[in-house]
Amino acid sequence: MIRKISVTFGSEAILEQIMKKYPERHMALFAAANNAHGMQLVDYSGEDSVFTSPVVYEVNAHAGSDDWWHYISYIEISPSKDQRQILDAQVSNFMSNPDTPTGMTGVYYLTAEGNSDSRILLTLWKQQYDCMKWEKSEQHDFVSYQTFKNDFSANYHEIGYQRIQPKA
Repeated sequence: MIRKISVTFGSEAILEQIMKKYPERHMALFAAANNAHGMQLVDYSGEDSVFTSPVVYEVNAHAGSDDWWHYISYIEISPSKDQRQILDAQVSNFMSNPDTPTGMTGVYYLTAEGNSDSRILLTLWKQQYDCMKWEKSEQHDFVSYQTFKNDFSANYHEIGYQRIQPKA
């Protein structure tokens, strides 16, 4: 199992240069979805980061396959201590449920390196539409914004990225 995932952000040209410099690494280039701006390079090799300014996530749990070829979604929450315990249990139940959402190929439960209070649910999808359907389902309620909106200490952020192929 992968123990860490590193991410960096930048222009497509710079991120492609990094990919060319480290062809032995498992890296994927993504563009922000839903008209958001930004490109990110994900290193899912599990090795120490080669990025100059990385965001490093520690993998706490993983289910499914490592299919990084399509669409990924991050839900990042910094809940209160009580809500963290509840969320941890709910994520464990979600990840062990064999009835996964249609199109979901994998899921990672992460913490940001140096911030053990943060919780990140990183999901891998065959297509963005499948993720959008899940976000509207009851299966998503445990990690939806509505669940955390009244906890003013909880920092909630959700974003999706579409995989793109580097230019030759």
